[in-house]
Amino acid sequence: MRIIFIIGILSFLVLGVLNSSTNVFGHANPISYNPSSNSIFQLDQLLPTNITILYSERPEPKVSYIHVLNPFNERVDNNDFKIVTQNQRGATVTLNSPKLSNGTYTVSWLVLSKDDGHITKGSYVFTITDKSETTKTTTTKDKEANTFLQRTVIDNVNLEYKITPLQVGINTFIVALKDENNKSLSNINNVIMQFSNQNQNIGPIIANLKKMGNGVYSVTGAYLSQEGEWNVKITAQRSGQYDLNHSFKISIPTK
Repeated sequence: MRIIFIIGILSFLVLGVLNSSTNVFGHANPISYNPSSNSIFQLDQLLPTNITILYSERPEPKVSYIHVLNPFNERVDNNDFKIVTQNQRGATVTLNSPKLSNGTYTVSWLVLSKDDGHITKGSYVFTITDKSETTKTTTTKDKEANTFLQRTVIDNVNLEYKITPLQVGINTFIVALKDENNKSLSNINNVIMQFSNQNQNIGPIIANLKKMGNGVYSVTGAYLSQEGEWNVKITAQRSGQYDLNHSFKISIPTK
């Protein structure tokens, strides 16, 4: 009986450790955004009236927030953060509709989890545009003149990354990964870019790049939502090897 009792106590302790480990790595992370990340609205259509984020854990409303900034770093939310879902994991703020106009909007959030006590933060973007702007074209010459292009070598991998037209708002981001013999790598699972603007307390904004073939990955979106200096990180996740990581800074000039 004594042995059975000791085994029972040890089993209880092991389960307690496992459960506590699960909580430590939980955190309140976004499950869904409404409007969705990188969505585009037109001024002559119905514009969003609020921002709603569903989290994996319950936010503490006394500490947590959702801020919505226009391209000039001005708040366009009504500072009325509240919990809206029955499971207390959804949060929302309403938007000041008269302040919405053309431009890229940054949704920055911070959450203190009621469940594990940890703080998480992040950002995402959506765009409001005029129909006339969507029909504008940029010549190849103009694009080349405004292209940011750099190359480096990490762990014997040739990394090339390009941003065009390097402006506030929508850009195309291209990452190329080749081996020493200039052949595409076969063990790349995902390529991710993170964007942060510390001066404006924006980020990280996460972009998942799509494979375009021949070791080239690309994404188009309004991830550079304001002027100023941005910290950018590229991560290439590999099978059977450590991730490749490269960080750099870019400056978006004032128009």
